[in-house]
Amino acid sequence: MEKLIEQEQEKPTKTRADKRTRRKNSFFSDAVDKLHKKDSSYRNISYFRFLLTLLSVIIGALALRSFIVEPTIVDGESMQTTLMNGERVLVEKVSYWFNEPQRGDIVIVRFPNRNECFVKRIIAFGGETIEIRDGFVYIDGKMLDETEYAGEWYGKIRPSMRVRSVGSINGVYTVPEGCVFVMGDNRNNSHDSRAEDVNAIPLENVLGKARCRIWPLDRGGSIY
Repeated sequence: MEKLIEQEQEKPTKTRADKRTRRKNSFFSDAVDKLHKKDSSYRNISYFRFLLTLLSVIIGALALRSFIVEPTIVDGESMQTTLMNGERVLVEKVSYWFNEPQRGDIVIVRFPNRNECFVKRIIAFGGETIEIRDGFVYIDGKMLDETEYAGEWYGKIRPSMRVRSVGSINGVYTVPEGCVFVMGDNRNNSHDSRAEDVNAIPLENVLGKARCRIWPLDRGGSIY
């Protein structure tokens, strides 16, 4: 009987211990569930932040390329030897928002009535007359000094008949206002403002200035 009583007295004690154990297990289980939920929320926030950052980078890159600076591949030989076929240049688009292009600038232009862009050099501006005489370029009757970037063509530019004649038999061409007259540095192998289907380029078609060569590395640096 004593043993039975002892067992009956121990039974409630064991039951209370089980309850405490269950409460502890329940507490830890709830804590783990909350932690999992917190981790899940944190992962969702981190994923959202990553997507937002990626989207910002993409938009920034597109804006940078469209409005500020853009790498461009030289296609063709019209600017040799200043720029060679296949070279890559960095075109800056901001300065012409505040300043007018300058004579001698190497620019990216879009030819009228064509959805193509070309790299050329600015030679003359609206209101100026241009003439090719004895293999040299004359602006308003004065020979243009091009020794800084002259190639084998210097002094051998094709005769004035290459310049579009407007009511003049000697090949003198007056650049319309609001336009620029462009040529390639490889003067005798360049499709430019001398051609009937190109002529002068409206200023709004001057898209940017080629600032530097970025490829190949051994020819990298500023271009003039």
